[in-house]
Formats: sequence, structure tokens, C-alpha cells
Amino acid sequence: MALIFPHEFIAKTAIHSVKANLAKELVSRGMTQRSIADLLESQTSTISQYIGGTRGNTYQLSDSTIKLMSLVCDAIIGNPERQIVTYGISQICDHIIKEEYGFHFRD
Repeated sequence: MALIFPHEFIAKTAIHSVKANLAKELVSRGMTQRSIADLLESQTSTISQYIGGTRGNTYQLSDSTIKLMSLVCDAIIGNPERQIVTYGISQICDHIIKEEYGFHFRD
């Protein structure tokens, strides 16, 4: 079995599920698909696929990851800027890496 590095794992496995869940949560809080697409630097059609469940369902997020995602959504709703989104997604990805690999980059 080939060695898969933590960020490879995120890029190949988890990131679309993170973005899909984030998009669903933000839509449920009143954001438009267009504004979410702008924040995620994605196409509106991609956001539509995330929300519709045809894309981004490859990795099951844990309950603790979903709780963290809710906090990130709070921050985004309060201040919808790319820097908040970038930082929030990086925190979620670090959390997933800790769950999957048993360590955190700050440890």
C-alpha cells in the first residue's frame, strides 16, 4: 500500500465533503449559492451539486468535525470574507488530519 501523506488525504478524500457540508450549512443559514461560490472560489454549479448531494459525499465527517464546521459557519455569517473561509477550512482540515492520523501539526 502506498504512503499517503496527510495533505494528500485531505486533497483526494475529504476536501469536497468539507466544502459540501459547509455549503449546505451556509445555505441553511440564508446565504445564496452565488455568495458561497464567491467565497469558496468555485462555480455556482459546483455549489449546487454540493447542496444537491451529487458531489462531495465521499468522506463521512465525524460529529466533532461537524460541530467545528458549525463554529466556522458562525464566523463566516458574521464576517463573510475569504480570509475567514480559508482559515476556517484549514482548521477543519487540521482537525480531520488529527482524527485520521492521530497528530496535529501544532503538537
